Amino acid sequence: MQTQLQQITADMQLEEHYHTLEKALLALYFHKNSTTKSLAHSTSLPIPIVSAMKKEFAKQGWGKHSLTKKGQLAISQYFQLAGADVELYLQLTTDQVFRMEWITQNSSELSTIYEARPIADVAIDQAKCTVETALKRALLALDYTMLLNKRILCLGDDDFISVALAFLLKKIAPHSTTKIVVLDIDRRVLDTISKIAKDYELSITTDYYNVQEPLPKTYALQFDCVYTDTPYTLIGAQLFLSRAMNALKPEAMRHVFFSYAKRSYQKQWELQQSLHAMGFVIDSIQYDINTYEGAQILGATSQLFVLQTTEQMTSYIPNQRKFTRPIYTGEIERKSVVYQCIHCQHALIVGASYQYSTIAQLQASGCPECKSKKFSQIKRTIQKIQPQHALGHHILLELNDCNDALLNDVQQIKKIMCQAAHKAKATIVTEHFHHFSPYGVSGVVIIQESHLTIHTWPEYGYAAIDVFTCNSKLALQEAVQYITKQFNAGNATQHYLYRGK
Repeated sequence: MQTQLQQITADMQLEEHYHTLEKALLALYFHKNSTTKSLAHSTSLPIPIVSAMKKEFAKQGWGKHSLTKKGQLAISQYFQLAGADVELYLQLTTDQVFRMEWITQNSSELSTIYEARPIADVAIDQAKCTVETALKRALLALDYTMLLNKRILCLGDDDFISVALAFLLKKIAPHSTTKIVVLDIDRRVLDTISKIAKDYELSITTDYYNVQEPLPKTYALQFDCVYTDTPYTLIGAQLFLSRAMNALKPEAMRHVFFSYAKRSYQKQWELQQSLHAMGFVIDSIQYDINTYEGAQILGATSQLFVLQTTEQMTSYIPNQRKFTRPIYTGEIERKSVVYQCIHCQHALIVGASYQYSTIAQLQASGCPECKSKKFSQIKRTIQKIQPQHALGHHILLELNDCNDALLNDVQQIKKIMCQAAHKAKATIVTEHFHHFSPYGVSGVVIIQESHLTIHTWPEYGYAAIDVFTCNSKLALQEAVQYITKQFNAGNATQHYLYRGK
Protein backbone atom coordinates (compact mmCIF):
# COMPACT_ATOMS: atom_id res chain seq x y z
CA MET A 1 0.00 0.00 0.00
CA GLN A 2 2.91 2.33 0.68
CA THR A 3 3.90 2.09 -2.99
CA GLN A 4 0.38 3.16 -3.99
CA LEU A 5 0.48 6.10 -1.58
CA GLN A 6 3.84 7.20 -2.95
CA GLN A 7 2.47 6.99 -6.50
CA ILE A 8 -0.58 9.10 -5.55
CA THR A 9 1.76 11.64 -3.97
CA ALA A 10 3.81 11.80 -7.18
CA ASP A 11 0.73 12.04 -9.41
CA MET A 12 -0.69 14.87 -7.29
CA GLN A 13 2.74 16.54 -6.95
CA LEU A 14 1.97 16.72 -3.25
CA GLU A 15 4.74 18.50 -1.35
CA GLU A 16 3.59 17.02 1.96
CA HIS A 17 4.63 13.46 0.98
CA TYR A 18 2.60 10.30 1.50
CA HIS A 19 2.49 10.64 5.31
CA THR A 20 -0.33 13.16 4.90
CA LEU A 21 -2.26 10.56 2.91
CA GLU A 22 -1.78 8.12 5.79
CA LYS A 23 -3.30 10.65 8.14
CA ALA A 24 -6.32 11.12 5.85
CA LEU A 25 -6.87 7.35 5.52
CA LEU A 26 -6.72 6.85 9.29
CA ALA A 27 -9.33 9.61 9.68
CA LEU A 28 -11.59 7.86 7.17
CA TYR A 29 -11.06 4.51 8.90
CA PHE A 30 -11.77 5.63 12.46
CA HIS A 31 -14.41 8.28 11.75
CA LYS A 32 -16.26 6.08 9.23
CA ASN A 33 -17.34 9.15 7.25
CA SER A 34 -15.35 12.35 6.77
CA THR A 35 -16.33 15.44 4.83
CA THR A 36 -13.83 17.22 2.63
CA LYS A 37 -13.80 20.10 5.09
CA SER A 38 -13.07 17.88 8.11
CA LEU A 39 -10.27 16.10 6.23
CA ALA A 40 -8.81 19.45 5.23
CA HIS A 41 -8.77 20.41 8.91
CA SER A 42 -7.14 17.16 10.09
CA THR A 43 -4.49 17.12 7.34
CA SER A 44 -3.89 20.91 7.15
CA LEU A 45 -4.35 20.75 3.37
CA PRO A 46 -6.39 23.15 1.19
CA ILE A 47 -9.87 21.89 0.30
CA PRO A 48 -9.13 21.60 -3.49
CA ILE A 49 -6.16 19.33 -2.76
CA VAL A 50 -8.24 17.21 -0.36
CA SER A 51 -10.91 16.85 -3.05
CA ALA A 52 -8.28 15.66 -5.54
CA MET A 53 -6.85 13.29 -2.93
CA LYS A 54 -10.26 11.70 -2.30
CA LYS A 55 -10.69 11.16 -6.05
CA GLU A 56 -7.37 9.31 -6.08
CA PHE A 57 -8.54 7.15 -3.18
CA ALA A 58 -11.71 6.34 -5.15
CA LYS A 59 -9.59 5.27 -8.16
CA GLN A 60 -7.87 2.73 -5.92
CA GLY A 61 -11.25 1.36 -4.86
CA TRP A 62 -10.83 2.54 -1.28
CA GLY A 63 -13.79 4.92 -1.25
CA LYS A 64 -14.20 8.66 -1.25
CA HIS A 65 -16.30 10.09 1.62
CA SER A 66 -16.30 6.76 3.45
CA LEU A 67 -14.26 3.61 2.98
CA THR A 68 -15.37 0.64 0.92
CA LYS A 69 -14.84 -2.87 2.32
CA LYS A 70 -11.72 -3.04 0.14
CA GLY A 71 -10.51 0.24 1.63
CA GLN A 72 -11.19 -0.86 5.21
CA LEU A 73 -9.31 -4.12 4.66
CA ALA A 74 -6.35 -2.39 2.97
CA ILE A 75 -5.97 0.18 5.73
CA SER A 76 -6.50 -2.35 8.51
CA GLN A 77 -3.75 -4.54 7.07
CA TYR A 78 -1.40 -1.61 6.41
CA PHE A 79 -1.66 -0.23 9.95
CA GLN A 80 -2.27 -3.65 11.62
CA LEU A 81 -5.58 -2.49 13.13
CA ALA A 82 -7.14 -5.87 13.85
CA GLY A 83 -8.57 -5.65 17.36
CA ALA A 84 -8.00 -1.89 17.52
CA ASP A 85 -10.01 0.09 20.09
CA VAL A 86 -11.77 2.49 17.72
CA GLU A 87 -13.63 4.34 20.47
CA LEU A 88 -10.46 4.96 22.50
CA TYR A 89 -8.64 6.26 19.40
CA LEU A 90 -11.48 8.67 18.62
CA GLN A 91 -11.77 9.93 22.19
CA LEU A 92 -8.03 10.47 22.61
CA THR A 93 -7.77 12.38 19.31
CA THR A 94 -10.96 14.46 19.53
CA ASP A 95 -11.99 14.90 23.20
CA GLN A 96 -9.51 16.96 25.24
CA VAL A 97 -11.42 16.47 28.51
CA PHE A 98 -11.43 12.68 28.06
CA ARG A 99 -7.74 12.80 27.12
CA MET A 100 -6.77 14.52 30.37
CA GLU A 101 -8.92 12.12 32.40
CA TRP A 102 -7.33 9.16 30.60
CA ILE A 103 -3.83 10.48 31.41
CA THR A 104 -4.73 10.84 35.09
CA GLN A 105 -6.28 7.37 35.32
CA ASN A 106 -3.45 5.61 33.52
CA SER A 107 -0.75 7.49 35.42
CA SER A 108 -1.85 5.54 38.48
CA GLU A 109 -1.57 2.27 36.56
CA LEU A 110 1.95 3.11 35.36
CA SER A 111 3.25 4.69 38.58
CA THR A 112 4.42 1.35 40.02
CA ILE A 113 6.39 0.63 36.85
CA TYR A 114 7.93 4.11 36.83
CA GLU A 115 9.04 3.80 40.45
CA ALA A 116 11.52 1.18 39.19
CA ARG A 117 13.50 3.84 37.31
CA PRO A 118 17.13 4.11 38.49
CA ILE A 119 18.21 7.20 40.42
CA ALA A 120 18.91 10.04 38.00
CA ASP A 121 22.59 10.44 37.10
CA VAL A 122 23.11 14.20 37.05
CA ALA A 123 26.60 13.73 35.57
CA ILE A 124 24.91 12.96 32.25
CA ASP A 125 22.10 15.49 32.75
CA GLN A 126 19.43 12.94 33.66
CA ALA A 127 16.20 14.20 35.24
CA LYS A 128 13.14 12.00 35.63
CA CYS A 129 9.97 13.28 34.03
CA THR A 130 6.63 12.57 35.71
CA VAL A 131 4.41 9.69 34.57
CA GLU A 132 1.87 12.24 33.26
CA THR A 133 4.61 13.82 31.14
CA ALA A 134 5.58 10.44 29.67
CA LEU A 135 1.98 9.74 28.63
CA LYS A 136 1.55 13.23 27.16
CA ARG A 137 4.71 12.76 25.09
CA ALA A 138 3.51 9.33 23.93
CA LEU A 139 0.21 10.84 22.77
CA LEU A 140 2.14 13.17 20.46
CA ALA A 141 3.01 10.14 18.33
CA LEU A 142 -0.72 9.50 17.98
CA ASP A 143 -1.40 13.14 17.09
CA TYR A 144 1.28 13.19 14.38
CA THR A 145 0.42 9.76 12.88
CA MET A 146 3.72 8.35 14.15
CA LEU A 147 2.36 5.56 16.38
CA LEU A 148 0.80 2.94 14.08
CA ASN A 149 2.91 0.83 11.71
CA LYS A 150 6.03 2.87 12.49
CA ARG A 151 9.57 2.52 13.82
CA ILE A 152 10.18 4.76 16.84
CA LEU A 153 13.57 5.53 18.37
CA CYS A 154 14.07 6.76 21.94
CA LEU A 155 17.55 8.27 21.84
CA GLY A 156 18.35 8.20 25.55
CA ASP A 157 15.41 7.10 27.69
CA ASP A 158 15.88 7.64 31.41
CA ASP A 159 12.31 9.04 31.21
CA PHE A 160 10.93 5.64 30.06
CA ILE A 161 9.03 7.23 27.15
CA SER A 162 9.39 3.87 25.40
CA VAL A 163 7.28 2.26 28.12
CA ALA A 164 4.55 4.91 27.78
CA LEU A 165 4.55 4.49 23.98
CA ALA A 166 4.30 0.70 24.18
CA PHE A 167 1.58 0.98 26.84
CA LEU A 168 -0.45 3.35 24.64
CA LEU A 169 0.07 1.15 21.59
CA LYS A 170 -1.14 -1.93 23.47
CA LYS A 171 -4.30 -0.06 24.52
CA ILE A 172 -5.17 1.18 21.02
CA ALA A 173 -3.80 -1.42 18.59
CA PRO A 174 -2.55 -4.53 20.43
CA HIS A 175 -1.55 -6.28 17.19
CA SER A 176 0.37 -3.37 15.70
CA THR A 177 3.76 -4.10 14.15
CA THR A 178 5.23 -0.83 15.45
CA LYS A 179 8.82 -1.25 16.69
CA ILE A 180 10.16 0.81 19.59
CA VAL A 181 13.94 0.92 20.04
CA VAL A 182 15.83 2.42 22.99
CA LEU A 183 19.47 3.49 22.67
CA ASP A 184 21.10 4.67 25.89
CA ILE A 185 24.52 4.99 27.54
CA ASP A 186 23.13 4.04 30.97
CA ARG A 187 23.03 0.25 31.33
CA ARG A 188 20.81 0.60 34.43
CA VAL A 189 18.15 2.21 32.23
CA LEU A 190 18.52 -0.44 29.52
CA ASP A 191 18.32 -3.35 31.95
CA THR A 192 15.24 -1.96 33.71
CA ILE A 193 13.37 -1.22 30.47
CA SER A 194 14.24 -4.67 29.10
CA LYS A 195 12.84 -6.34 32.22
CA ILE A 196 9.65 -4.25 32.08
CA ALA A 197 9.20 -5.07 28.37
CA LYS A 198 9.54 -8.77 29.12
CA ASP A 199 7.25 -8.76 32.18
CA TYR A 200 4.48 -6.76 30.49
CA GLU A 201 4.96 -8.11 26.94
CA LEU A 202 5.77 -4.71 25.45
CA SER A 203 7.25 -4.25 21.96
CA ILE A 204 10.53 -2.61 23.04
CA THR A 205 14.12 -3.52 22.21
CA THR A 206 17.14 -1.92 23.87
CA ASP A 207 20.80 -1.48 22.99
CA TYR A 208 23.82 0.25 24.51
CA TYR A 209 24.95 3.35 22.63
CA ASN A 210 27.20 6.29 23.47
CA VAL A 211 25.95 9.23 21.40
CA GLN A 212 29.50 10.55 21.08
CA GLU A 213 30.26 7.54 18.88
CA PRO A 214 28.97 7.37 15.27
CA LEU A 215 25.49 5.89 15.00
CA PRO A 216 25.80 2.16 14.13
CA LYS A 217 24.75 1.29 10.58
CA THR A 218 22.12 -1.05 12.03
CA TYR A 219 20.12 1.98 13.15
CA ALA A 220 20.89 4.43 10.34
CA LEU A 221 18.00 5.63 8.14
CA GLN A 222 15.57 3.26 9.87
CA PHE A 223 13.11 5.32 11.92
CA ASP A 224 9.93 7.32 11.35
CA CYS A 225 10.32 9.47 14.47
CA VAL A 226 12.73 10.04 17.35
CA TYR A 227 12.13 11.00 20.96
CA THR A 228 15.07 12.63 22.74
CA ASP A 229 15.56 14.62 25.94
CA THR A 230 19.04 16.00 25.34
CA PRO A 231 21.74 17.41 27.66
CA TYR A 232 21.14 20.97 28.81
CA THR A 233 24.01 22.34 26.68
CA LEU A 234 23.69 23.65 23.14
CA ILE A 235 26.46 21.40 21.84
CA GLY A 236 24.80 18.42 23.54
CA ALA A 237 21.48 19.21 21.84
CA GLN A 238 23.22 19.64 18.49
CA LEU A 239 24.94 16.25 18.83
CA PHE A 240 21.80 14.35 19.87
CA LEU A 241 19.77 15.95 17.06
CA SER A 242 22.50 15.11 14.54
CA ARG A 243 22.36 11.47 15.61
CA ALA A 244 18.55 11.58 15.47
CA MET A 245 18.80 12.88 11.91
CA ASN A 246 21.16 10.02 11.01
CA ALA A 247 18.61 7.54 12.40
CA LEU A 248 15.55 8.89 10.54
CA LYS A 249 14.41 7.58 7.19
CA PRO A 250 15.66 9.88 4.38
CA GLU A 251 12.21 11.28 3.59
CA ALA A 252 10.70 14.61 4.51
CA MET A 253 7.98 14.90 7.16
CA ARG A 254 9.59 12.62 9.74
CA HIS A 255 9.36 13.93 13.29
CA VAL A 256 11.63 14.53 16.26
CA PHE A 257 10.03 15.13 19.66
CA PHE A 258 12.82 17.07 21.34
CA SER A 259 12.80 18.21 24.97
CA TYR A 260 15.18 20.96 26.06
CA ALA A 261 15.53 23.25 29.05
CA LYS A 262 14.05 26.73 28.67
CA ARG A 263 16.91 29.19 28.53
CA SER A 264 17.55 32.91 27.96
CA TYR A 265 16.31 34.51 24.75
CA GLN A 266 19.90 34.66 23.44
CA LYS A 267 20.45 30.94 24.02
CA GLN A 268 16.98 30.20 22.64
CA TRP A 269 17.93 32.12 19.49
CA GLU A 270 21.18 30.16 19.17
CA LEU A 271 19.27 26.89 19.50
CA GLN A 272 16.69 27.84 16.90
CA GLN A 273 19.47 29.03 14.56
CA SER A 274 20.94 25.52 14.84
CA LEU A 275 17.58 23.89 14.13
CA HIS A 276 17.17 26.07 11.04
CA ALA A 277 20.72 25.34 9.84
CA MET A 278 20.10 21.60 10.19
CA GLY A 279 16.97 21.83 8.04
CA PHE A 280 14.33 21.23 10.72
CA VAL A 281 10.96 22.95 10.70
CA ILE A 282 9.61 23.78 14.16
CA ASP A 283 6.04 22.50 13.89
CA SER A 284 5.23 23.61 17.44
CA ILE A 285 6.74 24.34 20.84
CA GLN A 286 4.86 22.75 23.75
CA TYR A 287 5.24 24.46 27.12
CA ASP A 288 2.65 22.46 29.08
CA ILE A 289 3.94 18.89 28.67
CA ASN A 290 7.31 18.48 30.38
CA THR A 291 7.44 18.33 34.17
CA TYR A 292 10.33 16.74 36.05
CA GLU A 293 10.85 15.35 39.52
CA GLY A 294 13.27 17.50 41.51
CA ALA A 295 15.09 19.02 38.51
CA GLN A 296 16.11 22.39 39.92
CA ILE A 297 18.34 23.20 36.94
CA LEU A 298 15.25 23.00 34.73
CA GLY A 299 12.96 24.80 37.14
CA ALA A 300 11.16 21.39 37.16
CA THR A 301 9.92 22.07 33.59
CA SER A 302 11.24 22.29 30.04
CA GLN A 303 9.95 23.00 26.56
CA LEU A 304 9.19 20.34 23.98
CA PHE A 305 9.86 21.04 20.31
CA VAL A 306 7.95 19.11 17.66
CA LEU A 307 10.42 19.13 14.77
CA GLN A 308 9.67 18.08 11.22
CA THR A 309 12.30 17.03 8.71
CA THR A 310 12.63 18.54 5.25
CA GLU A 311 14.51 17.67 2.08
CA GLN A 312 17.26 20.13 3.12
CA MET A 313 18.48 18.18 6.16
CA THR A 314 22.16 18.67 7.05
CA SER A 315 23.70 16.96 10.05
CA TYR A 316 25.30 19.59 12.32
CA ILE A 317 27.86 17.06 13.55
CA PRO A 318 29.10 14.42 11.05
CA ASN A 319 28.55 10.74 11.78
CA GLN A 320 31.94 9.56 10.51
CA ARG A 321 34.05 9.66 13.67
CA LYS A 322 33.89 9.94 17.44
CA PHE A 323 32.86 13.32 18.83
CA THR A 324 35.34 14.37 21.52
CA ARG A 325 34.11 17.73 22.81
CA PRO A 326 32.34 17.87 26.21
CA ILE A 327 28.53 17.77 25.91
CA TYR A 328 27.15 17.53 29.47
CA THR A 329 26.58 20.43 31.84
CA GLY A 330 28.95 19.01 34.45
CA GLU A 331 31.74 18.82 31.87
CA ILE A 332 31.28 22.42 30.77
CA GLU A 333 30.22 24.06 34.05
CA ARG A 334 31.65 22.66 37.30
CA LYS A 335 29.01 23.31 39.95
CA SER A 336 29.52 22.94 43.69
CA VAL A 337 27.04 23.56 46.48
CA VAL A 338 27.71 23.99 50.20
CA TYR A 339 25.08 22.21 52.32
CA GLN A 340 24.64 22.42 56.08
CA CYS A 341 23.13 19.72 58.25
CA ILE A 342 19.98 21.09 59.84
CA HIS A 343 20.55 19.02 62.99
CA CYS A 344 24.26 19.57 63.83
CA GLN A 345 25.20 22.43 61.45
CA HIS A 346 28.05 20.43 59.91
CA ALA A 347 28.84 21.90 56.46
CA LEU A 348 30.21 20.06 53.43
CA ILE A 349 30.55 20.61 49.68
CA VAL A 350 28.57 18.62 47.11
CA GLY A 351 29.83 18.50 43.52
CA ALA A 352 31.39 16.40 40.79
CA SER A 353 34.90 16.37 42.29
CA TYR A 354 33.82 15.79 45.93
CA GLN A 355 32.82 12.76 48.02
CA TYR A 356 29.13 13.34 47.25
CA SER A 357 28.44 14.42 43.68
CA THR A 358 24.70 15.04 44.28
CA ILE A 359 22.47 16.03 47.17
CA ALA A 360 20.57 12.75 46.64
CA GLN A 361 23.76 10.80 47.44
CA LEU A 362 24.38 12.90 50.54
CA GLN A 363 20.82 12.43 51.76
CA ALA A 364 21.00 8.69 51.16
CA SER A 365 24.23 8.46 53.17
CA GLY A 366 23.28 10.98 55.85
CA CYS A 367 25.38 13.57 57.65
CA PRO A 368 28.86 12.11 58.41
CA GLU A 369 28.65 13.63 61.90
CA CYS A 370 25.11 12.83 63.10
CA LYS A 371 23.52 10.77 60.27
CA SER A 372 20.67 13.28 59.85
CA LYS A 373 19.26 13.32 56.31
CA LYS A 374 18.03 16.92 56.27
CA PHE A 375 20.22 19.67 54.81
CA SER A 376 19.89 23.31 53.80
CA GLN A 377 21.73 24.96 50.92
CA ILE A 378 24.15 27.71 51.96
CA LYS A 379 26.17 28.63 48.87
CA ARG A 380 26.27 27.71 45.18
CA THR A 381 29.18 28.35 42.80
CA ILE A 382 29.68 27.72 39.06
CA GLN A 383 33.10 27.45 37.45
CA LYS A 384 33.25 27.64 33.66
CA ILE A 385 35.57 24.88 32.47
CA GLN A 386 35.64 25.89 28.82
CA PRO A 387 36.17 29.40 27.47
CA GLN A 388 32.89 30.69 26.10
CA HIS A 389 34.19 33.36 23.73
CA ALA A 390 33.94 32.82 19.99
CA LEU A 391 37.09 32.30 17.93
CA GLY A 392 35.59 34.04 14.92
CA HIS A 393 32.83 36.49 14.01
CA HIS A 394 31.18 35.99 10.63
CA ILE A 395 28.65 38.20 8.85
CA LEU A 396 26.85 36.81 5.82
CA LEU A 397 25.59 39.78 3.82
CA GLU A 398 23.00 39.38 1.06
CA LEU A 399 22.44 42.33 -1.30
CA ASN A 400 19.50 42.33 -3.72
CA ASP A 401 18.26 44.86 -6.28
CA CYS A 402 21.76 46.23 -6.94
CA ASN A 403 22.94 48.03 -10.08
CA ASP A 404 23.81 45.30 -12.60
CA ALA A 405 26.58 47.34 -14.26
CA LEU A 406 28.35 47.88 -10.93
CA LEU A 407 28.09 44.18 -10.09
CA ASN A 408 30.00 43.44 -13.30
CA ASP A 409 32.75 46.07 -12.75
CA VAL A 410 35.69 44.17 -11.28
CA GLN A 411 37.84 47.26 -10.64
CA GLN A 412 35.08 49.15 -8.83
CA ILE A 413 34.19 46.10 -6.76
CA LYS A 414 37.85 45.66 -5.79
CA LYS A 415 37.99 49.30 -4.69
CA ILE A 416 34.80 48.98 -2.58
CA MET A 417 35.92 45.77 -0.82
CA CYS A 418 39.39 47.09 -0.02
CA GLN A 419 37.91 50.31 1.31
CA ALA A 420 35.46 48.28 3.42
CA ALA A 421 38.45 46.50 5.01
CA HIS A 422 39.92 49.91 5.89
CA LYS A 423 36.55 51.01 7.34
CA ALA A 424 36.69 47.95 9.61
CA LYS A 425 40.19 49.04 10.71
CA ALA A 426 41.62 45.78 9.36
CA THR A 427 45.11 45.29 7.92
CA ILE A 428 45.11 44.11 4.29
CA VAL A 429 47.63 41.35 3.46
CA THR A 430 46.66 40.72 -0.18
CA GLU A 431 43.68 40.67 -2.52
CA HIS A 432 42.56 38.91 -5.69
CA PHE A 433 39.54 39.57 -7.92
CA HIS A 434 38.37 37.80 -11.07
CA HIS A 435 35.85 38.75 -13.77
CA PHE A 436 33.91 35.88 -15.35
CA SER A 437 32.65 35.82 -18.92
CA PRO A 438 30.12 37.06 -19.83
CA TYR A 439 29.45 38.52 -16.39
CA GLY A 440 29.99 38.05 -12.67
CA VAL A 441 32.80 38.86 -10.27
CA SER A 442 34.41 36.89 -7.43
CA GLY A 443 37.00 38.33 -5.12
CA VAL A 444 38.75 38.04 -1.78
CA VAL A 445 40.55 40.51 0.45
CA ILE A 446 42.87 38.67 2.85
CA ILE A 447 43.36 40.62 6.06
CA GLN A 448 45.57 39.83 9.04
CA GLU A 449 42.38 39.23 10.99
CA SER A 450 40.81 36.80 8.37
CA HIS A 451 39.02 37.87 5.12
CA LEU A 452 36.29 39.61 3.13
CA THR A 453 34.84 37.85 0.07
CA ILE A 454 32.30 38.70 -2.64
CA HIS A 455 30.47 36.85 -5.43
CA THR A 456 28.14 38.75 -7.79
CA TRP A 457 25.33 37.78 -10.14
CA PRO A 458 24.70 40.93 -12.24
CA GLU A 459 21.89 39.21 -14.17
CA TYR A 460 19.95 38.92 -10.90
CA GLY A 461 21.13 42.15 -9.27
CA TYR A 462 22.50 40.06 -6.40
CA ALA A 463 25.75 39.92 -4.42
CA ALA A 464 26.79 37.45 -1.69
CA ILE A 465 29.38 38.89 0.71
CA ASP A 466 31.21 37.39 3.69
CA VAL A 467 32.96 39.47 6.33
CA PHE A 468 34.91 37.21 8.67
CA THR A 469 37.34 38.08 11.46
CA CYS A 470 39.05 36.50 14.44
CA ASN A 471 39.40 39.92 16.04
CA SER A 472 36.21 40.96 17.84
CA LYS A 473 37.45 44.56 18.07
CA LEU A 474 37.18 45.21 14.33
CA ALA A 475 34.37 47.51 13.19
CA LEU A 476 32.54 44.92 11.12
CA GLN A 477 29.26 46.81 10.99
CA GLU A 478 30.99 49.87 9.56
CA ALA A 479 32.35 47.68 6.76
CA VAL A 480 28.92 46.14 6.14
CA GLN A 481 27.14 49.48 6.08
CA TYR A 482 29.74 50.91 3.69
CA ILE A 483 29.40 47.96 1.28
CA THR A 484 25.60 48.13 1.37
CA LYS A 485 25.63 51.86 0.64
CA GLN A 486 28.19 51.62 -2.17
CA PHE A 487 26.22 48.92 -4.01
CA ASN A 488 23.03 50.90 -3.46
CA ALA A 489 21.19 47.70 -2.57
CA GLY A 490 17.41 47.90 -2.65
CA ASN A 491 17.21 45.04 -0.19
CA ALA A 492 19.94 43.94 2.25
CA THR A 493 19.92 41.21 4.88
CA GLN A 494 22.68 39.96 7.12
CA HIS A 495 23.22 36.90 9.32
CA TYR A 496 25.68 37.02 12.23
CA LEU A 497 27.45 33.78 13.17
CA TYR A 498 29.82 32.91 15.98
CA ARG A 499 32.56 30.55 14.79
CA GLY A 500 34.45 28.12 17.01
CA LYS A 501 32.34 28.85 20.07
